[in-house]
This record gives sequence, structure tokens and C-alpha cells, in this order.
Amino acid sequence: MSRLHVALLAALASIWGGSYLLIKYALEDLSAPVIVFARCVIAAAVLAVALGAVHRRTAFADARARPRTALLLGATAVAIPFTLITLGELEVPSGLTAVLISPASLFVAMFAPLIDPSERIDRREGVGMAMGLGGVALVVGVESVQTTWEFLGALAMVGAALFYGLSSFVVKGSYKGLSSMQTSFISITVAGVLTAPAAVATAPSALPGLRAALAVLFLGAIGTALAFVIFYKLIAEAGAGRASLVSYLAPGISLFYGALLLDEKITPAAIAGLVLILAGVALATRRRREPPPPPAETAAPVRPLAAAATVTR
Repeated sequence: MSRLHVALLAALASIWGGSYLLIKYALEDLSAPVIVFARCVIAAAVLAVALGAVHRRTAFADARARPRTALLLGATAVAIPFTLITLGELEVPSGLTAVLISPASLFVAMFAPLIDPSERIDRREGVGMAMGLGGVALVVGVESVQTTWEFLGALAMVGAALFYGLSSFVVKGSYKGLSSMQTSFISITVAGVLTAPAAVATAPSALPGLRAALAVLFLGAIGTALAFVIFYKLIAEAGAGRASLVSYLAPGISLFYGALLLDEKITPAAIAGLVLILAGVALATRRRREPPPPPAETAAPVRPLAAAATVTR
């Protein structure tokens, strides 16, 4: 990787690692649906400018032609996980949130044989999934047993990771013809529409404080829109495998932000759970060795879905 790519990777990890801190700030004055809706609207506006008129029209045309697919993408990739994360952070520390969302790739590997018959899980991937889910159980069981609401908040985070994993299959199966940024624009725009009713119903009666308002602005413009632009630049120039390294960097940065700015404790259980989760992700999503090339005229094997980059936002 070049120095520029290393710098972009570090910036992306810092942005996504700080998103959970910003959600905590936004929750001081705003409801979870309002935060998710505002974040989507701001991000969609920024991405619309970045895409330009031609690519934006193509994305809108695709959404109109396949409204059910667009709804499925917007729900699984953004609306449901963003809402679960924001609601969960009412009870769960921001640093722990990133740890609990980090196993999204494990759910891709877990569901692949059920949703995509071409995928098979070998023994190494099975061990990786067991390790990662063991790390989740450690974090949830040890860190979230104080109250029922904390436990439910932790489960909401795990649910968000599950939906992130499911959304990968929607993208793979239905959005091969669009660029990643166009797909993100569709998912974010649709999510804004889906979350609008709940946002209106829970709208605040007074203007939010400056910190909460700035937190939402940064979540939309920086934490979602700009982060997507950086991520797709890394995929295009450095490769999806190297871009996916952000999944390993963001949780640690999030723990650091929470400890520094919110006085959240970094416990041994959180560290041990994170290590188990990331080790499991590394095993379960590492690219398999391909067999020797078949005779000429035969199509090359497709890269396993479980090895694709899955990054939490």
C-alpha cells in the first residue's frame, strides 16, 4: 500500500470508529429515529453531489424499476441496522458498540450456504465462526449482564451486524450492474424514506443543542457520505482485501474514543472478546486456496462471498 492509501485507511478507521461516539452525543437531545433519518438525508445529499447528474439519474432509474429490491436493500443495509445501533447505544457504551458490530463478516459466512448454494463452509471457516461468536457471547455475557436493558441493547448491536451481513447478499445478487457508490446512494435514500414516519412521530419539541446538532451533521456528511467515498477509493486503488482492514482497526479506535471522551472503561472482557471476534473473522473470511486452473475454455472460479469485504458503518 502507498503512503496515501495508509493515510486514507487510518482516516477511515478514525471516522468510523468515532461514529459511535457521535451517536452518543446526538442522543443527548434527539430520538433514535430522528438521528437515523437526519443522518440518511445529509449523507444522501452529499453522495448525490459526489455522484453527479448522470450517475444519480441511473441510480434513481434503477430504484424505480425495482422498488422492492431497493426497499430490501435500504432496510437491511441501512434503516434497520442504523436504528438498532442507535437504540442500542441508549444502554451500551460507544466503544463496546464497535466490538459487538465487528462480527458482521461472520454472519456473511454463516448465511452463505443457506442463501447462496454455491458457497460451502470448510472446517477452518467453521472454527472461525465459533471463535467469533464465542467472543460475542463473552462480551454480551460479561459486559451486559448488569440490567435487562443493557443486555437487550447488546443484542440490538449483534442484530445490526446480522443485517449488515444479510445486505451483502442483496448487493451481490441484485446490484452487480451499479457502482458501489450508486448502490450506497440508493440504500441511504431509501432508508431515509423508511425512517421518515418514525422521525416525524418522535421529533423534538425544541431545537437540539449545538453538540447534538453537530454530531448529526458529522454523522451524515463525514461518518457516512465521506467515509463511503474513501472506502470505495481504497477498494478501487488498493483492493477490497486491504480496504477491509478498517474492520479490524475501527473497534480499537472506538474503544479509545469512548475511554478518552466519555470515561468508558476498557475491561479485560471487552479486549478478550474483541480479540476472539477479530481472530474468528480472519479465519472465517480468509480467501480459500483455489484449485489448479481447469483446462482452457472453462470459466474461472468465483471468489467466495465470505471473503468479500464487509465493513460496518
